[in-house]
Amino acid sequence: MDSSETTQLEVKVHQQLRDCSQIFLALADPIRQDIIMMLTKHDTLNVAQILERSAMSRSAISHHLKILRQAHLVTSTKKGTEIYYSLHIEDSVTQLSAFLDTTEQIIALKTQQAE
Repeated sequence: MDSSETTQLEVKVHQQLRDCSQIFLALADPIRQDIIMMLTKHDTLNVAQILERSAMSRSAISHHLKILRQAHLVTSTKKGTEIYYSLHIEDSVTQLSAFLDTTEQIIALKTQQAE
């Protein structure tokens, strides 16, 4: 591959990085990491159930769940008066994987060009 192909990959990875930024921000917080881990052990949890497993306030939990929803890491379903949250990371994993694949291609190309 020539330098124009490398440049095209760099443009692509830059866009992928921007597309993944909400995921990175959501995953950077330890509280949100804890919520994700809770949801890996349970199919669904509502705010009260998450609150039982956390030292955070109800409003703080709701704030963190909102960020996780915005990053498309969790989904919510209303059942009666309660909203239940479920882990939904498949799309995010695909997006992050594509970013890593493009990054690996750039590293390989730059290694080849350096040799």
